[in-house]
Amino acid sequence: MGRKGKELTSDQKSRLAALNDAGYRKSEIVKLTGIKQSTVYSFLKRYEHRGDIENIRRTGRPKSFHDRDMRKLSRCVKKHRRKSLSEITNIFNESIDRPFSKRTVERKLHSDGFHKRSVKKKIRIREVNKKKRVAYCRGNLHKTVNAHWSKVIFSDECKVVIGQDSRVSVWRKVGEEWLTDCICPPSQRKYSLMIWGCITYHGVGTITVVEGNINALKYIEIIDNNLWPVVVRHFPDDNYVFQDDNAPVHRARSVQDFRRETGLKSMNWPAQSPDLNIIENCWWVLKRELQKRTQNINNTKDLEREIRDIWDKLTVTYLKSLYNSIPRRILRVMRNKGNITKY
Repeated sequence: MGRKGKELTSDQKSRLAALNDAGYRKSEIVKLTGIKQSTVYSFLKRYEHRGDIENIRRTGRPKSFHDRDMRKLSRCVKKHRRKSLSEITNIFNESIDRPFSKRTVERKLHSDGFHKRSVKKKIRIREVNKKKRVAYCRGNLHKTVNAHWSKVIFSDECKVVIGQDSRVSVWRKVGEEWLTDCICPPSQRKYSLMIWGCITYHGVGTITVVEGNINALKYIEIIDNNLWPVVVRHFPDDNYVFQDDNAPVHRARSVQDFRRETGLKSMNWPAQSPDLNIIENCWWVLKRELQKRTQNINNTKDLEREIRDIWDKLTVTYLKSLYNSIPRRILRVMRNKGNITKY
């Protein structure tokens, strides 16, 4: 078991030994020196047993990679994040007297929490939209989930693609690479569907397949056929707000006329803000679960069936957790000065 704290200095040890030899009780020595009681008692017990204040020689090789070296390595890897391990090792060894091997550097980086990972793709947000995102979040900063966000119906379109267009991994042992369960099935066609869906605080809303490209007339038809049943089911008191993003088809003049004629209660939405639209998380879950069911999909009908099954199994608990994350998302956007966030 390693030491719990710093060692006593030679002067401290000498003073403790002198007070003990002078006949002071251990409790009095603790008060006189201000040293922790357990430390005083432990030291004096060893002193009385050995009659010497010096530490006995320890076994084992002394540490060669010190805390100062770790701080240097941390600064080095933060400055050269895209460099290879060999390059990091060479750069680090140039700043110290004794060089370390690549394996040692790798082990120390791992112990400090650094691992080589794939870079995240950044969404480039225009400066004007960054300011609009911050302004929007500032205006909605004090809105609570119960009073406001639980009344919002979030919506979006999503394209779902299934096919052998990505790397597949399996768990197997050596020699099992040709087992039926460990090889790719015969070439599978690529199937895709464009879907529109919406979610509420009380459960998932409608999801529907969109045939062809979406224009203003088709978007009006989608809303008219699929949104009102959700409003009737979850908001019988008509106390709701409908959210959609700033896609050109959503802001077409005919769509705006439809909103006014039908009394559709809409909300303003900042451009380039997928991290604020919680339905994006539902799309991610949907696509992840679909990858586990590719063996059941042989045509677009199968794909639609699996999509609807996964969608219907999204729990109210999960949806409420997304709604509860909205205040945190708003704060994160403001702290990031309008830049994209982890959400």
